[in-house]
Amino acid sequence: MSTEASKEEVKMENVLKIKGLNKRYGKQQALHDVDLTIAKGDIYGLVGRNGAGKTTLLKAIVQLIQPTSGSLQLFDVEGGKAYTQMLKRVGNVIETPVAYDQLTAEQNLNYYCKISGVVEPEAVSKALAFVGLTNVGHKKYRDFSLGMKQKLGLAIALLNQPDFLILDEPINGLDPVAIVEFRELLLRLNQERGMTILISSHILEELYLVATRFGVISEGRLIKEMTKHEFDLMAKRFIQLEVDDVATASRLLESQLISEYKVVSDHKIHIYQENVLIRDLVRQLVYEGIAIDRISFEGENLESYFKELVTSEGGN
Repeated sequence: MSTEASKEEVKMENVLKIKGLNKRYGKQQALHDVDLTIAKGDIYGLVGRNGAGKTTLLKAIVQLIQPTSGSLQLFDVEGGKAYTQMLKRVGNVIETPVAYDQLTAEQNLNYYCKISGVVEPEAVSKALAFVGLTNVGHKKYRDFSLGMKQKLGLAIALLNQPDFLILDEPINGLDPVAIVEFRELLLRLNQERGMTILISSHILEELYLVATRFGVISEGRLIKEMTKHEFDLMAKRFIQLEVDDVATASRLLESQLISEYKVVSDHKIHIYQENVLIRDLVRQLVYEGIAIDRISFEGENLESYFKELVTSEGGN
């Protein structure tokens, strides 16, 4: 009984679950069997090069396009009118924010309140205050900087006080100060309101600073999902061990209580655990009769790891 209850509880924690999603435009396959799960409270960073399929995937989630096949569950509801109803709990800014040049920030927000059925009297003032645009609410959209436009787009997405926020390349083209401000807004939404966020970008370093989980998309395929901790283990400095017998070497590492390692090929092991004494490790390997071809300290920055991942998993 308790087991079934716990299973149901875990199930209810999923905000979005995608299974086998495909999208074809004529002969072009834009999405290939995408499987993706976002849990409540996640800041999910969808990273991929330009043209990798990020925007197509986000559009499918909010029903701006119809997938060719596959399933989408939003708050445990799949398809039909019920799914469309669940979209009322979602705020999104996909591609460029849709606002009218001749209207002020306040007028744009009032317009979206009207068409979205938002009736709270203070919705506009609260949204402007949260994104830091209170003092320019009277200013026309056409006179906004790119950073201000992105903030207004976020304000529009927040009018209905969503549980789930979807943002497509929100920091693209922003200056460093605007990027920091936008990042702080996202962290506040997640930490203060418990909002689940899906954010796409081709800039991995920026996603890394906010995301708790990552999905890597390449040529329409989601090739990897990982937590931030798993990402750190893969991308940080490590000891690279090249030996003739990785199976025996792995058993030796386990016997020495070295558990943070990964066998990356038939002759190569990466050890991520800190405070490993190279001298003692070499002595033990030699004692076990394992031939050491090479041992060295290595490391990758985020972008080099991303490029290696895309290449090794079948991207360009």
